[in-house]
Amino acid sequence: MSTINKKIRGNQVGYEPEFEKTLIIKDPTSLRYQLKKDEQLIEQGILSKFSIHPLTREKDFICDLTHVKEEGVYQLILEGMEGYFPFVVKKNCYEELLIKSLRFFYLQRCGESIPVECADEFQHRSCHDQPARIYGTNQRISVNGGWHDAGDYGRYIVAAAVTVADLLLAFEETQKISAINLRIPESKLQIPDLLSEVRYELEWMLSMQNQTNGQVYHKVTCASFCGFIMPEEEQEELVVTEPSITATATFAATTAMAVVFYEPFDETFSQRLKQASKASYDALKDMHMPEGFKNPEGVVTGEYGDGKDIDEKYWAAVALYKAFGESQYREDFETLAKKEVLHGYGWEEVGSFGNQAYLTTEKFPVDENLREEIQKQMIKKADELEEKIAIEPYGVSFSENDYIWGSNMYAAENGNHLFDAYRITKNVKYLNYARSQLHYLLGKNPCGYCYITGFGFLSPKYPHHRPSSAVKKAMEGMLVGGPDRGLNDPAAVEFLKDQAAPCCYVDDEGSYSTNEVTIYWNSALVYLLSVLI
Repeated sequence: MSTINKKIRGNQVGYEPEFEKTLIIKDPTSLRYQLKKDEQLIEQGILSKFSIHPLTREKDFICDLTHVKEEGVYQLILEGMEGYFPFVVKKNCYEELLIKSLRFFYLQRCGESIPVECADEFQHRSCHDQPARIYGTNQRISVNGGWHDAGDYGRYIVAAAVTVADLLLAFEETQKISAINLRIPESKLQIPDLLSEVRYELEWMLSMQNQTNGQVYHKVTCASFCGFIMPEEEQEELVVTEPSITATATFAATTAMAVVFYEPFDETFSQRLKQASKASYDALKDMHMPEGFKNPEGVVTGEYGDGKDIDEKYWAAVALYKAFGESQYREDFETLAKKEVLHGYGWEEVGSFGNQAYLTTEKFPVDENLREEIQKQMIKKADELEEKIAIEPYGVSFSENDYIWGSNMYAAENGNHLFDAYRITKNVKYLNYARSQLHYLLGKNPCGYCYITGFGFLSPKYPHHRPSSAVKKAMEGMLVGGPDRGLNDPAAVEFLKDQAAPCCYVDDEGSYSTNEVTIYWNSALVYLLSVLI
């Protein structure tokens, strides 16, 4: 038996022995199933539990194999239907996925040569290392380094900040990450590889701060996107755009957060982070401009506009309070939080980073009533996600309007919201719901794709990612954007017209709205993996 039965949808990477294991069979022609291992019949039965998907209208039968705990590769077979589903049960089954999704950041490095011994076919010469012109002036500054943001070669502070935050939280969550060898030039140093990799991004972020007034430039890109070429082939002028409140606030938050991680390894670097963080926070008070960011005339690369900056200020205030303990930061955060507890682990909504910081502040006093209210609102957020999961056969925390650009990031982000509720309440249902978001990303979804390149039997082969296109091979370990009901690019319009929202995904290089990758989608995946492994 060599073919895969594509009507069976499940996690294509594997299931941990002790946790829930359910698969979805879409519109089966038979209800009798067999589970085999090494050609031996393990069990057989009849599917009975089903539901009608509220959006696709397909009839979804559920096969619950949670009781299967012995490690191995099984074959789930439906009588009278061609093919099988390779059902994997394995301890530590996400370790390779974690490593490859972290390796992605090194391969996205800008401003230095990536040698073949570290990158195989994704080697490239130093790129984007010329001084960049500050928009509207003739002044040029060095902003070398950092990670290419996505399928393009731009570098954006707001995206960088949440990526760094995710990775530092992941590092804090599990000791396994500290031992991972990422095959980077710094691997022989005493500092863990992930912290070395994150420092590469932080060094670039520091270069984006105006040393006179502490404000932080929003981004550095060429004026427009280049073709599908390797990074060193993009030779157009680099342009640094004006500072924004969102960039300055998220910079302040992330650099404050990073101080404690680097203090044991490099006191001088830690002090640089501290000084930069305080300077950017002070700068916020003098930044009087419209909320959000708009591309200046002639620049058409990624905007990361975000029309609301209160959540960035919320996060910044508490991040600095947790790091430095000064009363002004506490007052600023508590004033905002008492008006409204904010949420979000994405680039646009970042309140949950602030909530985490307040709940984990131990060196300095906090308002216990506010602490309890934040916890209450975090549980409420998880309960709202649970309501969506309850009517969704695949267990994802989405209704129709949630299938938007970058929906896979929101699935991972929601997994982290659900784990937050588990951490507070110890109610295992939230842990199971968090795992179901990972199962969705790894293949238990209406499209039947494992949305991480190089994993599973059906994964994206043509991501909107310039190095992958140039090399003609998908870089492994990248989380693609996923279904987007808005049909926001020509390929989506061509291939996905009249599709139900959960099926609005196409594995096509031209589909930047469903098949692109970004650093902060990968970091959201890494953070989710870190709390579940």
